[in-house]
Amino acid sequence: MKEINVNKWIDDSKLNGFHIVIVLICLAIIMSDGYDLFVYGSTVPLLLKAFHIGPALAGILGSCALFGATIGALLFGTLADKIGRKVTIVCCASIFCVFMGLTGFTSSPAMFGLCRLIAGVGIGGSLPNVVTLASEYMPVRNRAWGVAAIMSGMVLGGVVAAGICMWLLPMFGWRAAYFVGAVPLLIMPVAIKWLPESPLRLTAKNRLGELRTFLLKLRPLESLAADSTFEINKGSGRAPIVDLFRERRGFSTVLMWLLYFMSFYIVYGLGVWLPKLMMNKGFPLSSGLWFLLVLNLGAFFASHIAGFLADRFGSKATIVVCFLITFFSIALMSYAGGFVALTILAALAGAGNNAGQNVAHGYVSTFYPAPMRSTAMGFVFGIGRFGAIFGPVIGGVLLGLKMPLTANFMALAVPGLIAALFISLVQDKYSFSYLSRQAASMQADVTRA
Repeated sequence: MKEINVNKWIDDSKLNGFHIVIVLICLAIIMSDGYDLFVYGSTVPLLLKAFHIGPALAGILGSCALFGATIGALLFGTLADKIGRKVTIVCCASIFCVFMGLTGFTSSPAMFGLCRLIAGVGIGGSLPNVVTLASEYMPVRNRAWGVAAIMSGMVLGGVVAAGICMWLLPMFGWRAAYFVGAVPLLIMPVAIKWLPESPLRLTAKNRLGELRTFLLKLRPLESLAADSTFEINKGSGRAPIVDLFRERRGFSTVLMWLLYFMSFYIVYGLGVWLPKLMMNKGFPLSSGLWFLLVLNLGAFFASHIAGFLADRFGSKATIVVCFLITFFSIALMSYAGGFVALTILAALAGAGNNAGQNVAHGYVSTFYPAPMRSTAMGFVFGIGRFGAIFGPVIGGVLLGLKMPLTANFMALAVPGLIAALFISLVQDKYSFSYLSRQAASMQADVTRA
């Protein structure tokens, strides 16, 4: 009888077709999330007229989905540890697709906000579980890249939202853009068939046949003896929420919560108000949507580059540099006036913030033991959503008060500088991944001796 360490089997696997299938399914789900969240920024100039509302109320409506996402992240991040990540992902993704489509039928700000709030619950519940599930199946040498690639789907969804709105809005109005948001329901049968369940849950529920099948797909050139037993490193988790602060992780946990607050504040503040801010600079709506498109294109390409850099030079250093780029590029947007200069700065702003955030997903996920990773990711996303709520609201208030554009841009830039400071202070020496590597190294020394 041979004992198989599931964590080591996965960590030592080589990137293959099965990994790519997981990445593509998760990417598609996150793309639909990104579309849902960024389509509001593309349509808000039309919604101001359609609902006869001011910027302050528009900022609140923009935050409805984000408030729902906060609830979803906190609720389903913990619940997934009990019912399974795959089930949670499919259910949550279906919820936000259905209510995204229903948003297009609304005729009042109240119903619009309600549909956006419920859709947000689905978004918030799917995001942390997609990140965690992908992290659990990716080889250790490709993990940062895999998670960053998947989370780049958020900005790729933003690219799709801006592109579709540039085409749809002049001909069909704002409702058509929300109807398109229901299309990703077609992905759900594919996810049900091909997406694996968490190896931790398969082991805990004694679903060893399924586990064996997935392990062989990860390393197809190898075999498992019929009488093999499976061991999975569960860490020392007992009460997941409390344990986020145990074993000297408390200080770093708070810093990572604040990091996500600042990052989400920037993402959704820019996502909702960038077209309008550019219109206030004298550009037409089509140019405002162009800057939103460029923002997300920069974020998409930089996320992949940052993933590779993180695998080679370390996640923390990569994240710090990304958020410093975010700060300087957004700050300079308040002073630049030329179309080309603003296009470059918008691309850099999207590249810095989203690349930094996407690398942080993988970094935070492996900071904690396996049983509490969904809980940990749920809370960083949940706390981050409060930043996402404040971003559109504060932007709307500043626009409503007719503050100088410099104030609007600096209100979005300074959180990038704060985020760089927070991540630099996280204590790696208390992370689960670091302690596991130390333990493995000591065990190897003992074996050689």
